[in-house]
Amino acid sequence: MKYIFLSVFLAGYISVAGQNLDCDKFKTGSFTMEDPKTGINYISRNDLTQIEYVPDLGVKVELNVKWVDNCTLELTLKDILENPNNFPIGEFTLISEIIETGQDFYIMESKVADMDLKMVRKFVVEK
Repeated sequence: MKYIFLSVFLAGYISVAGQNLDCDKFKTGSFTMEDPKTGINYISRNDLTQIEYVPDLGVKVELNVKWVDNCTLELTLKDILENPNNFPIGEFTLISEIIETGQDFYIMESKVADMDLKMVRKFVVEK
């Protein structure tokens, strides 16, 4: 019985650990992400820049995009495009790694450089 359980566990672990992530299809495009604090965020990314719009805050920013490997990117603030409520926005580097992919979504784990804060969010391709 122990051997059957171990075999099932190992087969499940290998299938999850061995998942090939298809990150290339999410490097550019338009996506939405729902954040529990800021509501729906709209993201549009090309090879060099990412525009993020957060309607609930009235904030739109332009970010520099640098892919450090196939599934990890660094985002840095390039310009504040809209901020009518003067929401505080400082300089930052956000390091984000795609940890799961699906047909029309990806899950990304992000952290701000030099901070002990991690966020995991689901991004859905806009149709």
